[in-house]
Amino acid sequence: MNYKQPKGKLKIGFPLSLSAGGPSLFMKRLRHSISKQRLAQVSTFINPFTQLNIFSNRPRNIYGKPYIFRVDGIYFDKKQTKGNNETKNKPIFKGIDEATGVVFQSHFSYKLVASFHRVTHKLFDIINNGVDISFFSPYGPNKRKEIGINHKDLVFITSANWRAHKRLPAVIDFFIQFQNQSDRTCHLLILGKNANIGNINHPRIYKIGFILPEDLPAWYRTGSIFLFFSWLDNCPNSVIEAIACGLPVVCTNQGGSKELVKITKGGIVAEADEEFSFEPVDLYNPPTPNYLRILEAIHILLANYDEYANRIDKAKIDINNVAARYITFIENVISNK
Repeated sequence: MNYKQPKGKLKIGFPLSLSAGGPSLFMKRLRHSISKQRLAQVSTFINPFTQLNIFSNRPRNIYGKPYIFRVDGIYFDKKQTKGNNETKNKPIFKGIDEATGVVFQSHFSYKLVASFHRVTHKLFDIINNGVDISFFSPYGPNKRKEIGINHKDLVFITSANWRAHKRLPAVIDFFIQFQNQSDRTCHLLILGKNANIGNINHPRIYKIGFILPEDLPAWYRTGSIFLFFSWLDNCPNSVIEAIACGLPVVCTNQGGSKELVKITKGGIVAEADEEFSFEPVDLYNPPTPNYLRILEAIHILLANYDEYANRIDKAKIDINNVAARYITFIENVISNK
């Protein structure tokens, strides 16, 4: 298909975003920011008058329009716990092959996909997720008084749509060991769906559960440190949300989380995992991270807490800047078509 630069403002189609998952949440944020900044006209992909569409996970390209494909993730579980990897990856790889341009959420995401599928022939960019930093902000109410936590207490927050590779048991195990050795009163708040904590009945572990996006900032502001041990995540929204709320992060060193922490100066990356070889792994039976490395990171953070909290740079996770990068990429793709 020959595609020429359209006259006037771009008309971009988005998915219907019916899911409550991470990819749909980000796409809603991206669409809203593009519209709010008037960077382009936005609609859904079912509008026949769009000039280009943006898809995540899999394209639904009913009019054969050129499209940008945002790769959310691929299947590389050695045990194929959730189904056959080849079958599940087929629509994703097809989406890449037929796209006009491809966006990866992190350098980790690019390298992961490139290890399983040829992507170098495509125009691509690496653009991390973002949030509205005027809403996800350090300023505003928190939940300490509501749940009976003293303002001097040390509060760890963790958040995810919990699955085995997110390593919630490791977070809980580490917290209990840390609390037992600490001279401060510590608490762990667990946000997110599917947080199965088994038989653990600890007075300072709080299973908060699913929180609506509009209520998340107050919960992040309740914390002192955000713990994120998830193994091999591409670009977790929860890490971005925590950093935007001024909550320093301690994460492990595999996946895209470490990239977010580094580009925002948003905390410390603990070298707690062995190198990932970009081959199929037993994803739902993840290794236990090195607790001593995580402990070292937390001690460094606590000893220099104000420095870490005050130096956070939110520019690269500001959804308005992220949206502008998407538009720049789209314009570059069109001009090279």
